[in-house]
Amino acid sequence: MAAYDIVLHGATGFVGRLVADYLCRHPEGHRFSWAIAGRNPEKLARIRESVAARGTEPGVIVTQAADPASAEAMVADATVVLNVAGPFSECHGANIVAACALSGTHYADLSGEYWYQRHLIDAFHQKAESTGAKIVLAAGVDSIPSDLGVQLGIEQLAAKGARASHAKALFTSYAGSFSGGTRRSGQLRKNIKQSNEYEAGFHTDPYVLAPGVKRSQDDETVSGWDSRRFDADFRRFGGSFFMAPINARVVRRSLAIGGHLPCTYAEGISTGALLKAAWLWLSRGLGYFVGAPIPMKPEPGEGPPPWLQRAGNFCVQVHVSNEDRTQSALVEVRGAGDPGYLATSKMLSETGLALLLDEAPPHGGVLTPATSLGPVLRQRLAKAEEGHFMQFRTLNR
Repeated sequence: MAAYDIVLHGATGFVGRLVADYLCRHPEGHRFSWAIAGRNPEKLARIRESVAARGTEPGVIVTQAADPASAEAMVADATVVLNVAGPFSECHGANIVAACALSGTHYADLSGEYWYQRHLIDAFHQKAESTGAKIVLAAGVDSIPSDLGVQLGIEQLAAKGARASHAKALFTSYAGSFSGGTRRSGQLRKNIKQSNEYEAGFHTDPYVLAPGVKRSQDDETVSGWDSRRFDADFRRFGGSFFMAPINARVVRRSLAIGGHLPCTYAEGISTGALLKAAWLWLSRGLGYFVGAPIPMKPEPGEGPPPWLQRAGNFCVQVHVSNEDRTQSALVEVRGAGDPGYLATSKMLSETGLALLLDEAPPHGGVLTPATSLGPVLRQRLAKAEEGHFMQFRTLNR
């Protein structure tokens, strides 16, 4: 029997500290035991002391993810592992996933590195299916809002008796920041593209996370929304979005696993969202880039100031239609807090609690938020913080 219900690996990093803080104050804290894990015992002790002063006191596990035996020992102590130690391809996340897939331990992370995610799919999906382990990738702002939003839109369209053939998402608000970990992930993405490690077409394959699936249309691209244009369904101007290359691939994996293909997908961001984000920075956040004590190029472990964590927000609308576009559904997913950090820490925490406490589909595998938990996770997120954190709703036009 596992010593802890939830083990948080990477707790000493910026997002890790946010997750630890959220778990220690969670109203369901009496229902689960948990521990923080990492390689530095001194930093873990400080995190434990800080967390214990505000809520429940977690256990401590010192582990080295680079050592498969150490990763296996940590996983043996857990029912659910939450991994925030990234970049995941650089921080040996595959060793943790391997141990979870083998033992049937549920797992969730914040990975947005599609080459790493593809490796996990190829290496561990079948094993996780056989053991029942749910390996949930991209369980933060990339890619929960897009993934669950598309799933909700498909459900709404099905309720009208129609099958989804086209789906698209437009972020109408996205105000947030970046951390040192995000910057490092961007560097790795650039390096991996410049290497000769992958065959031609790997980096431009919209279905790289759905092996064996071909494009729904010959001209379908990774993000699906590559130029600035007015969209009549959203009644907004929109353009390319930096999160789309990972969100769109995760959504397409959900479509493939859920049996919804062929169905095109495109994701962008509205001009209005860019203007709102620019105003937030000009009015309150210019010092994040040009003034002390916040560095322009934060190092791993650093993140946005508290005011930005609170002021940040996101909102995405999802439009789904049938083949001839005569039937459609429009839904919206809205959230509060800096998307990549405060909001993401809550999404990952609630994903872990859903894996632990809620009745979800029984199948395992290397999955997405929608295919691992789906409506169960939507319901949990909608109830979090008394409904003030995230909202899922259908829009009527």
